[in-house]
Amino acid sequence: MSNSMKTIVFIISLIAYFIYSIISSFFIGALVQTVSMSYAIVFVYISSAIGILVMLFAQAGVKHYYTGRFLKTSKIHIKVPLGKFRFVDRLATYLLPALGVIYPIAQTRSLSSVTLSSIIFFFAVVVLIEIVFYIVSNTMHGYITNKGIFIRGLDLRLELPLPSNYHNPSGFFPFERIINFMDLNDRLLIEQSYDLGTITLKGDSETLKQIKAVLLANKVMQKKF
Repeated sequence: MSNSMKTIVFIISLIAYFIYSIISSFFIGALVQTVSMSYAIVFVYISSAIGILVMLFAQAGVKHYYTGRFLKTSKIHIKVPLGKFRFVDRLATYLLPALGVIYPIAQTRSLSSVTLSSIIFFFAVVVLIEIVFYIVSNTMHGYITNKGIFIRGLDLRLELPLPSNYHNPSGFFPFERIINFMDLNDRLLIEQSYDLGTITLKGDSETLKQIKAVLLANKVMQKKF
C-alpha cells in the first residue's frame, strides 16, 4: 500500500477515534454524576480500550474496502491463506495502550507517576488485542489475479503513514510493481516496491507451482539464491 493511501487510512482512523471519544466522554460525564469516582475510573479505562479497537477496526475497514474495489474488477486465479500475524508486526499496535503508562512518566519525569491501574490496563488491553488478532488472522488471504497480488482481510495492524516492513502488508500490488520472487520450496518470497514489506505465500507444491507460473507469465523475474 502506497504511503499516500496509508496517510488516508490513518486520518480516517483518527477521525473515527475522535468521534468515538466525543460520544464516550458525554456518557462518562453523565456517569460521573451518578456513580463513585472508582467506578468512573473503571469506565474510563474500558472506554479507552474500546477506543483503541475502534481505531484499529476503522483502519481495517478502510483497507478491506480499498482492496475490495480493485479485486471486484480482477480475475482471481488462486486464493491462499496467509496464516497468523507475526508478533513483531503487532508491536506498533501496543504503543496505543502503552501511552497510558508512558504519558504520565513523560509529563512528570518520574516513575512514581505510574499507577497500578494503568499497568493493569496496559496488560489487559494487550491480552484483548492478542485475542482479537488471533480471531481475525484467519480472514487474511493472498489473491493471485490477472492484474497482480492482493493481500486482503481484516488487518488490524496499526497502519502509520510511514514506510513499513510489515510482513504481507494489506493492499494491491500490480505485477509491474513487483521486483522479483524467490522459490523457497515450501513458500514463495515476493519483493515489491511499495515499501519494505515482503509477501510470503505458502501452500502445497501444486499451489506454489501455479502461483509461480502466473508470476513468470506476467514477467516477474525469479531471483536465484
